[in-house]
Amino acid sequence: MSWLDSLRTRMPGARERVATGPPVRPHGWARRHRFLLIVVVIVLVGVTVAVTRPWESCGAGLHRVSADEKSTGSSYVCVGLNLDSGPLRDDDPLDPLEKLIKGRNEAAGENFKTVVVLENLTPDPKVDSQPFPFIRREVQGAITAAWPKNGPPGIKLLLANYGSNADHWRVAAEEIVAAAAAQRIVAVTAVGNSSENSRALVAELSRHGIATIGATPTADNMNTDPKGARIENFFRAGPTNTDEARAAAGYISAHGFRRVMMIQGISKEDTYATTLAEAFQNTSKVPVVSTKTYDVKPYNDTSREVYLRGLFSKWHNDICGAKPDLIYFAGRGLDLGALVAALAGDGACEGLDSVTVMTGDDASTLAGKPLALDKDISVRLRYTALAYPDQWDMFTSDPAHPTYKKNYDNFVAEFTGTHGFPKAELWDGAAMIEHDAVAAAVEAAVQNVSADPVSVPDVLRSIDCNSPVPGATGFVAFDQATGNQLDKALPILSIDPDGSVHPVDLVWSRGRPLNTKPDCGN
Repeated sequence: MSWLDSLRTRMPGARERVATGPPVRPHGWARRHRFLLIVVVIVLVGVTVAVTRPWESCGAGLHRVSADEKSTGSSYVCVGLNLDSGPLRDDDPLDPLEKLIKGRNEAAGENFKTVVVLENLTPDPKVDSQPFPFIRREVQGAITAAWPKNGPPGIKLLLANYGSNADHWRVAAEEIVAAAAAQRIVAVTAVGNSSENSRALVAELSRHGIATIGATPTADNMNTDPKGARIENFFRAGPTNTDEARAAAGYISAHGFRRVMMIQGISKEDTYATTLAEAFQNTSKVPVVSTKTYDVKPYNDTSREVYLRGLFSKWHNDICGAKPDLIYFAGRGLDLGALVAALAGDGACEGLDSVTVMTGDDASTLAGKPLALDKDISVRLRYTALAYPDQWDMFTSDPAHPTYKKNYDNFVAEFTGTHGFPKAELWDGAAMIEHDAVAAAVEAAVQNVSADPVSVPDVLRSIDCNSPVPGATGFVAFDQATGNQLDKALPILSIDPDGSVHPVDLVWSRGRPLNTKPDCGN
């Protein structure tokens, strides 16, 4: 017998008390593993917060993607279609305009039609050449066209963001296509820079029957898809690069330049630079004596501008040796700023005290900024612009002048009076050209008896030389075969060292104002 059995024998009732006492209940799993449970809860809460970040929420139609906080001031941006007209990033500088749009959309009523403004609305200055103020002015121009004082009722405006370098074009396209029927989308306007990504986006929208009206993309191949097929539903309110190159070539020839050097960007993604270079080579009457090329990619340790400043400095001897009297720069405005800095600060050239640099419309992104144009090598900077606020003052000798001037004055009255935007915001032409793209879309909305988005392209094709839309930059009329603008006015502008812009000339893409004869003067 064990000592325990002996003890139980000596204590009568002990077995019964042991057997009939309160049952022993084991602790529950949560109580037995309290520490582990606390750790799991903390991890789950952390993951939920990290994923959802309710203070960094994107609204309906938008998707959050990471951003370079040092560049944008926000750790995230929202890409897609902004159905709620809410912020697209932390401390969004577009917030006042987004609120204005939201209020007007809510008053549009049930029988509405929608125009979309598609852009890189959250530009990263380390990567993107287009600065935010240019984007803001485009949106101002869109608002002016969508809601003039006595305009048609029932127009809504939505912003769409495809992010830096148009990297998230698929997201934007998918959201626009998904919302097209419910939002009765008339057209997608603006489209941003000319690039392979923006071409792919336009082609995708066209495949679904949605029309786009480009304001700022000038690359000649924007109306063809990456395989070279015609994009049937793409239209253009601005000029092509061929239009700009032809205007530049005419200016160069008329002003007696004899030695032309070309510097061109060759990035496969940047169709603006590559097609501008090709167009200039095809139209220039003055031989190009020397050509230098450059490529740009995102760099982890430096900015695009700083990298190119260093690269262009290495070309100093080549430029001095070529002794050009004009450099045609086929590249982005941001890149041109790096070239000007190199010419200004890398020493004088024997026999080359000054040079004229001419380029395309993207140079407007330099306007308003001080530039070192009068240093080691003095630079006279010229560019073909999309628009200029006083451009019609250079057109007074033509009988059509009063009509063009009246249309522009009406736009200014709406921009400054109806909406209260400062007239000073017009200087780079961004508001003017986007106004005209949206004005064409609104006209299509008014003319169209259908609210189905796929019916719009045929209506836009009817906006031709016989039925043009009056705009700030001139009459908007589309070539039925290409969708390109007919007879676009092109101001040639200069930029001074203090950043101020001055008109030099006004030329036309086909040598004359819009011809309203039945055959459009062909």
